[in-house]
Amino acid sequence: MKGKILLVLLLISCIHLAKALSISVEGDCIVGHKLLIKTDEPALIILRMNGGTPIYANTSAYFTPQVTGKLRIEAVARNERAFKVVEIKKPSGGGGGYVGHYYLPEGNVTVTLENGGTASVSYRTALGALLRASEVMGFGVRVKAWSYGLFVDCIRGICTGHLGKSSGWMYSVNGEIPMVSADRYNLKAGDDVIWYFSRSMSETPESSPYRIEIKTYPDWSFDVHMHWSITHVSGGGGSTQVSGGEVKRTEEKAVNVTTTKETLKAIVNGTATFVVNVTRVPLKVAVKTAKLVELEFERKALAGMELNKLYATVLDYFSIKANRSVKLTLSFALSKDTLRRLNSSPKDVFLAELKGTWIQIPISYSENETHYLFRANLTNFSSFVIAVKWRGFPLNATDERIVRALNYLKTLQKDDGGFGNPNENSSFSATCWAVMALVSAGIDPHGWKKNGKSPIDYLRDHIVEEYPKMGTADLARTILALVYSGENPWNFSGIDLVSALKDRTKKDGQIGDYIYTTIWGIIALKACGKNVSKSVEWLASHQNPDGGFAWAVGEKSDYDDTAAAIQALIAGGIPRDSEVIKKALEFLKTGQNEDGGMRYFGNSASNSASDSWTIQALVAAGINPKEWKKNGVSVVDHLLSLQTDEGYFKYTKFVTDNPGYMTVSAIMALLGKPHPIKVTKEHKEKAHEIIKPLITPKPSPTQTPTPKPTSIPTPTPTVTPPSTQPFGIDGFTALIALAGITIALAVRRWR
Repeated sequence: MKGKILLVLLLISCIHLAKALSISVEGDCIVGHKLLIKTDEPALIILRMNGGTPIYANTSAYFTPQVTGKLRIEAVARNERAFKVVEIKKPSGGGGGYVGHYYLPEGNVTVTLENGGTASVSYRTALGALLRASEVMGFGVRVKAWSYGLFVDCIRGICTGHLGKSSGWMYSVNGEIPMVSADRYNLKAGDDVIWYFSRSMSETPESSPYRIEIKTYPDWSFDVHMHWSITHVSGGGGSTQVSGGEVKRTEEKAVNVTTTKETLKAIVNGTATFVVNVTRVPLKVAVKTAKLVELEFERKALAGMELNKLYATVLDYFSIKANRSVKLTLSFALSKDTLRRLNSSPKDVFLAELKGTWIQIPISYSENETHYLFRANLTNFSSFVIAVKWRGFPLNATDERIVRALNYLKTLQKDDGGFGNPNENSSFSATCWAVMALVSAGIDPHGWKKNGKSPIDYLRDHIVEEYPKMGTADLARTILALVYSGENPWNFSGIDLVSALKDRTKKDGQIGDYIYTTIWGIIALKACGKNVSKSVEWLASHQNPDGGFAWAVGEKSDYDDTAAAIQALIAGGIPRDSEVIKKALEFLKTGQNEDGGMRYFGNSASNSASDSWTIQALVAAGINPKEWKKNGVSVVDHLLSLQTDEGYFKYTKFVTDNPGYMTVSAIMALLGKPHPIKVTKEHKEKAHEIIKPLITPKPSPTQTPTPKPTSIPTPTPTVTPPSTQPFGIDGFTALIALAGITIALAVRRWR
């Protein structure tokens, strides 16, 4: 009995001794600055920013707010509850972030060193940016001191020596490796920082199995993208509690660093909100469901011909998969500086879903001081893009300038259905080019007849006599014309052109004997659905040190071959943002003359063929040609300046030559059609589908043939050009490389 009385007295005394539960907040309550939240006794802490997804912690927690507004803090212990609300303000310097787009604050962070002691690191250094990224993304960083400063020993458990004695973490800023320790490299707003794990001195960020990309913006906000070649569980930010259930995150990152995946599983009795970090543009996703739902987000490589149909700058390309029907609200933000750089407005931004063709999804937007915030509701899941529409390009097939060009092309059609320049007979190659131009304008070449004959009739009537004379480039050109028009290149008048081209592929992937034949072999075989990966690898390996491509191995780079190579590489699966494409584009830019036009090589004049190849390459690479300018004049503007009143395009402003080829090249380019224009499935003959013409061109009056320029004497070349004239790169002539001699290419043949 005495024991029971003592127990009761003890309980009463404990009750009287218990203090009221209280919450303390240490920190300056500014976006991007860390707060320490504590309770005076063991308790469950619940944090909710602006009424959003709750975050749970025990007794004490560090929290870094990413948006302005009200942070509601609740603590629960025994039967007691305590509440506190603090106001989160934006930094005095402007800017600030939003969910998924973070802020790099002024000031320092204290880091505990692995070999003892601590160090104070400015957030706005290469090391500080990494430490800030680790705070918002939830991964670990271990730092050591050495005689030259601080160095990073481990990131996410990958440490020095992990992949060999000489392996370890390195960093680059704007593509260069600074020769200074990361804590001493002061960043400028807008710098791009990459941390990557190096296995040797030749390692690059692109080849590294592990890298973290930190892109800063002028307002000191930043994005983080992580590329990991192995599978991690809870690698993005661990598990995150949501109302009514739990979200568990896993990341699956493929060896191909251009593709990443993130899977989120949620059991939600209500609405869950979370951030997807694997995409280029961070996404905020809200899902409402009372059942188990599994969502997979995959970042897709910026390659593939389907992107060329958008005529927009693609900021992100990703897919969403779900194991059940569910409604999502998708939000993302773009900085105002980004849209200013693209000469665009928020009305130009769109979200589109790939369903055979691209279908735009309705989006709404709002704005703050530095960003536009976009929102869309989704019920179906497939592949999506976030993109910004181009202004002023491409031209429509009903545009008066295209109509005039097509009308002129009609005057070049002969009674046998084929095409040739004025005062010339039809030629097989000229007819193939005309077919490509017609298809690019949405016109069925079967319906373009003269004297009852179409260009397809002409090709069919002459293929038997032409086939034995065809070189590698001729085969590729013919295949493309047939594929584009819906004909069967495996059996055209009994001839298997595809197998003939495949037979010219060597063991190392080279097609034919030259670089230009490989370029066009890749495009033609890809149009037929063939695997061209080995040939793409061969082509990429023959990029010259200056970034350009030549017509033959060992020759100097020229701009037309480089533009064609860009199309072939991207069609073959090389991402638009890969180093090989970036280097090729950098070289291509050096070929733009003061008048805005493009030259073929050396110091040659701007010409319509080179303009056209460049425009097609830019479209393939996702760049608006109207923004490819020199002295305020774009390559598109220059090409249009070469069009005559009759509709054809001059070779240069000084010379009218080969007007047929110049015109078909310009039509394809101005309509935004890089090669291959149309792709069919491998070994599948499709019934021809009649394409209703968007316009019905009328022949222009009979023209006086354009006189050819006086030939310019050409020295004996020091290299032997191919026996078959090049298909392209400029179309019809080989690049003649001469040491120390400047020459002009006077004639480009439409044959």
